[in-house]
Amino acid sequence: MMAQAHKEALPARDPEITGDNSTIITEILRSEIGVATLLTRLKQSISSCKDFAVFLKKRATLEDEHAQGMRKLCRSTRESLRRPDTRQESYARQFEEMLNLHDHLAENETGCALVLHQMHEDLAQLASTMERGRKHWKQFGLSAERKVNDAEQMAEKAKAKYNSCAEECERVRTGDRRGGKPFGFKPSRSGAQYEEELHRRLTAAAFDYEVKVQAAQAQRLELVNSLRPQLVHAVHEMVNECDSGLTAYVQKYSQLNEKLVLSNGIAISPFKGAHVTESRSLRDIVSSIDNDADFKSFWASHSHKMPASPKEPEAQFKQHAGPSGKYTPRPPQQNLPSGPPIVHDESPHNFSLPPIPRDVDQPTFPDMVQSAGAANNQSAALPIQPAAWPASSTSQDNSVQRSSQDSLADIPQLRPVFGVPLDEILARDDCSIPTIVCQCVQAIDLYGLDVEGIYRLSGEKSHVDRIKALFNNDASCINFRRPEDFLHDVHSVASVLKQFLRDLPEPLLTNELYHEFIAASKIDDDISRRDSLHGLINRLPDSNYATLRLLVLHLNRVQEHSNMNRMTSENLAICFGPTLLGSNSNSNMVDAGWQVRGIDTVVQNCFSIFHDE
Repeated sequence: MMAQAHKEALPARDPEITGDNSTIITEILRSEIGVATLLTRLKQSISSCKDFAVFLKKRATLEDEHAQGMRKLCRSTRESLRRPDTRQESYARQFEEMLNLHDHLAENETGCALVLHQMHEDLAQLASTMERGRKHWKQFGLSAERKVNDAEQMAEKAKAKYNSCAEECERVRTGDRRGGKPFGFKPSRSGAQYEEELHRRLTAAAFDYEVKVQAAQAQRLELVNSLRPQLVHAVHEMVNECDSGLTAYVQKYSQLNEKLVLSNGIAISPFKGAHVTESRSLRDIVSSIDNDADFKSFWASHSHKMPASPKEPEAQFKQHAGPSGKYTPRPPQQNLPSGPPIVHDESPHNFSLPPIPRDVDQPTFPDMVQSAGAANNQSAALPIQPAAWPASSTSQDNSVQRSSQDSLADIPQLRPVFGVPLDEILARDDCSIPTIVCQCVQAIDLYGLDVEGIYRLSGEKSHVDRIKALFNNDASCINFRRPEDFLHDVHSVASVLKQFLRDLPEPLLTNELYHEFIAASKIDDDISRRDSLHGLINRLPDSNYATLRLLVLHLNRVQEHSNMNRMTSENLAICFGPTLLGSNSNSNMVDAGWQVRGIDTVVQNCFSIFHDE
């Protein structure tokens, strides 16, 4: 009966399938494994859709990060390009345009990243929808299959019961007693009654069996003719939808890549034509950099910095108008006392050897004349050598130096400050701190805190001499807020300040307290050394104290920029130790190390020593 039910089932409505294997595919879809196979195929499509969505998300993240990094790089490069220490002119203009082009490329990448993010969300939503549909149809198919299986199992049980009753009736009819009578307390029945009872039971079992078979056939027919085709059709449609959506987004991804590459290519090398907006390519931008024009423009921009002095005289050789062009060597002065050679030191410390002791016998003028005459007589027998020609560079330097000295000679020394006692300067100018110290400190605070080697490197001698002449003329007319007043040479300002302090008749820390300062500097404990130096500084005269306070606080500001100017408190102490404590005696040179240590301690503890007043 089950086989007959299968034969009478109507053909299922399968999806249209064409191709060489269409018959095999149709048979598989109509079979019991068709639904499970389609569900497996749908699972593969969903998995592929999710994988491509993850790929799109990661690619979008990469594009977005690259665009942000490109913008950040362009922004930092613009800031560097606008600094005064970088090359300008055409290079800066073309580089700025090249950065604008990179910004355009970053915008293209940002737009691509947004589209990729949207594609990722759409594909993720499609995969989620397909996953929910797959679960729904899977439960639907399993439920239908379960109903059919349950109906067929009930039919099998009814069949077993029917067969058992039929066998019992057959044994009773044939007289086979192997089965025996049923055991019980009821009175035994006759054979006719027992046979009649078995017949009723057989009839009931046959009816139940037939009903169960019909129900199973109906369930099977519904499954084969209606439910399974519906399920197969729905799952097949979902597979087609998922695959079609995935293919469409893969195609869209390829088109997006083509668009991105094309947009970047047009930005880097745009089309040239009548209907295309004129814009320069990256190659044209780079080719517009003119090194020669930039070099000339750079020099032209410095024309205003040329000194206003007249044309420098050319060096010329002039022979001395003597009796002969021959050189007579100077006779040796044998009677003069021998002493240490004079050393000209241009270092910031300006150490010099001690003067000749007063107890040495000085030769008188007649003795010197007599000695010179004897030397001339002694050298008369020697052959006379022609004078050596001086080097041209030396002659030129001497000529330029004479010209500079002639121009400085025109500036009168109305109110001299170099070599003048500190109290005399303050009383004359009616101030508490010398104007030269205030002006120099102000100039270095404004323009020299980040200059490498400030106070260590010397300024140009011509600039230093001119600034000294201006201060000796009238310091009240100088305003170092204008760099042109100190010839744009902050090193010369530092040299002038150190020269002023060195030329004071008495050091700023006074000769009276010198030995106590050295003794305090030799203290090993930092706190004790600081307190001892603090006490000595408080004993200074008011003018010395005020000037020292301004100077030390300024030096502290300089050492705070040591990462730029390379001048730590120790380096500053090396420059100012002999200057503030004095360097005109042999003992001071021996104590140079202790001088540096003391000034270093004062600079490092300036806020503890000099309170806000």
